[in-house]
Amino acid sequence: MSNNLKVLFVAAECTPFIKVGGLGDVTGELPLKLKELGADVRVVIPGNKDLDYPTEYKGDFPVKMGWKEETCIVREIINAPVTTFVIDNYHYFGRQGVYGHRDDSERFAFFCSAVYEMIMRFDFMPDILHLNDWHTAPTAMLIRENEREHHQLSQISIVYTIHNLEYQGVSDRSIFNLFGVKEVVFKVDKVEYYGCFNAMKTGINYADIINAVSKTSAKEMLSPKFGFGLEGVLKNRMQALRGVVNGINQNTWDPETDKYIWSNYSKDNISGKKKNKKELQKALGLKIEDVPLFSVISRLVPNKGLDLMNRAFEYILKANNQLVLLGSGEKYYEKMFAELSEKYPGLVSLNFEFNSEKARRIYAGSDIFLMPSLYEPCGLSQLIAMRYGTVPVVHKTGGLADTVIDETRNQGSGTGFIFNTYSNEAFIRTIRKAINLYNNKKAWAELVKRAMVRDSSWDSPASEYLSIYSEAKTENNKRKHKGRT
Repeated sequence: MSNNLKVLFVAAECTPFIKVGGLGDVTGELPLKLKELGADVRVVIPGNKDLDYPTEYKGDFPVKMGWKEETCIVREIINAPVTTFVIDNYHYFGRQGVYGHRDDSERFAFFCSAVYEMIMRFDFMPDILHLNDWHTAPTAMLIRENEREHHQLSQISIVYTIHNLEYQGVSDRSIFNLFGVKEVVFKVDKVEYYGCFNAMKTGINYADIINAVSKTSAKEMLSPKFGFGLEGVLKNRMQALRGVVNGINQNTWDPETDKYIWSNYSKDNISGKKKNKKELQKALGLKIEDVPLFSVISRLVPNKGLDLMNRAFEYILKANNQLVLLGSGEKYYEKMFAELSEKYPGLVSLNFEFNSEKARRIYAGSDIFLMPSLYEPCGLSQLIAMRYGTVPVVHKTGGLADTVIDETRNQGSGTGFIFNTYSNEAFIRTIRKAINLYNNKKAWAELVKRAMVRDSSWDSPASEYLSIYSEAKTENNKRKHKGRT
């Protein structure tokens, strides 16, 4: 299946070139693994003023945007590990920041239209068009709505991965008009959503296969609680819905070779982890004591479980344990947590920033990683924490449920601790269990080693994606046989 399979992977961000969150990691790592497995992969991302890598001009062409016309400039990043194209336009992408602009809906409408034009004009007709999140989803609509006029487009099978269903790219109908497709498309069973255009919905309705970033997330998004208004649309396409958990680059995240931590260590010799803990305590002004050191590395936004953290932090610190937090976000949470520094001097370190080197040192130097997310489609932090022997305490949701084995229910074979009910009591009760096991040094060392040996690489997920690509081709053939869009 992988030999000579042409894959065009389209996303809003891609590490190391431009990254905001986990999507950037996936775009930077999954296509590389697919390439290793024999696929001919190309990546396409939008331009950005922060993208500071040498590029080569590949061409330019006009892109119709409703009544007006914009120019698309295509550049290729020189020496990228996977052939990576940048869609540029000075008006839409000659600025900093991938997201958060008032005209994001229009910016990504241009991006999708430019990708479509690029497919039509460049000498690379993909077998698989792999779209990611709402920013790229309307490309599927453009392919399917134009295939009667351009028959070659019907050969493209479409896979749509939902990384975060909450963000859907809902906009005014005027954005839909920019794509130049027939007005009849703007209806409830395709792209219309309470009188608006829903970009996420286009991906769900036009893709051959829809993929969530964990099997549990694929099930959860069919419910009103986690469907964010699209659960009915997803239920209609339930037969096409799959779930593949993300991986991490285990060469990049490796405590045995990580040059940013104080002392390297491995599953065969975890003594270096204690050295990292002492150095971390020293660097952050914490008391150098052998007590559980808890860590949180997270964006400070509600869905990360922050409403559970204040009471949990109090519980941890009242018992003279230690806590380090690294992350930024809503000022409300920063203010709420800031009071802890005054109340518990020498026990807590609050770092309202994101610093990748500091993050590595915290992963290496802490004992227990807290991730009580209300929902977490996949999550990468728990995978990194386990890789560094930092035992995760997580809420049973999405990818957290799929990647962490609960030590309480699987004594002697767990890799962390899971609480089922999203409540302060359940979270604190599970923290207590982790502390109790920490005090059993032999059992704790064995748990740390089990967490470290978990395979979080892209090997298995990439193979699953190749299977999904095969399914997409089958579903596309069925669709063509039935003669439907």
